[in-house]
Amino acid sequence: MLRISAFVLTILAPVPAAAQCVGPGFIDMLSSEDQAALQATADAIPFGEGLFWQASKDGTDITILGTMHLPDPRHDALMARALPLLESADIMLVEATLEDQTDMQVFMARNPDIMSITSGPALPDLLDDATWAAVQDAASARGIPGFMAAKMEPWFLTLTLSIPPCAMASMASGGLGLDAMLMTAASANNIPTAPLEPWEDMFALMASGTQEEQIEVLEMSLLAPDLQDAMITELTDRYFSGETAVGWYMARYGVQFMPNITMEEFEASMAEFEDALLWGRNRAWIPVIEDTAATHDDIFIGFGAAHLIGEDGVLNLLAQNGWTITPL
Repeated sequence: MLRISAFVLTILAPVPAAAQCVGPGFIDMLSSEDQAALQATADAIPFGEGLFWQASKDGTDITILGTMHLPDPRHDALMARALPLLESADIMLVEATLEDQTDMQVFMARNPDIMSITSGPALPDLLDDATWAAVQDAASARGIPGFMAAKMEPWFLTLTLSIPPCAMASMASGGLGLDAMLMTAASANNIPTAPLEPWEDMFALMASGTQEEQIEVLEMSLLAPDLQDAMITELTDRYFSGETAVGWYMARYGVQFMPNITMEEFEASMAEFEDALLWGRNRAWIPVIEDTAATHDDIFIGFGAAHLIGEDGVLNLLAQNGWTITPL
């Protein structure tokens, strides 16, 4: 079972959220000692800073852009820089194509029991009174009535509550994350787009585990709205400054503000999460990338920026396979 904190889910959840979160950032809530320790950790991470990269080998060039799935007006500047690189590409690889996302939505519409409790006790009967009250408050802050939250499967409710309140109010406006903006541009330029993985695999990971395990995750991941807003504000600010490792590893310093989880529990959760939803997927993507490189000379790849960094990040894995990695 993947034990995923709400903060971590916020990084990867490919859902529309059109508001830009602004206000106090999370780093300012930390002591000077914690801030220094976080920066030292980030500085030691391979490829921990920078969004645009090039991988070159045997006459093939791959442009790699670390993306953020949440919409933000600051994406326009990144698109202006990315578009000439994309227009010269033979093909673009992404986590999930627009067609994949449509297929997933159709699948969810045809299988509502995957997301909703259709038989047996609802969440108010499965949670203690204090936890259910906290769930209701969190749902209300996102415009979700309690009766709807009560019938959501715990994994889906956790995912829903991972969207910060500062972004939830504008979900219906149709804003696009950077991935979708890139795919729209690729389509306009008749550049084929292919997935790095089947969407079914990612969906299965998110919905994995027993109901009891999912309830445990839900209980652990209930963040105060102000804390979640501060985290997503800091995360997006660090993303646009190219400080991917800082944005990723700051989650560990949020445990001190989370009464429902210990540091030991969080580290276990993060280790499992990173191996399954980051490092494991990265390793699976490398053969896909190299197979594409065997038939294309100019490739553009866009995926969540967290996949760039670390010993098991895509960039380091490519470097280990003989690719020359340079920042753009």
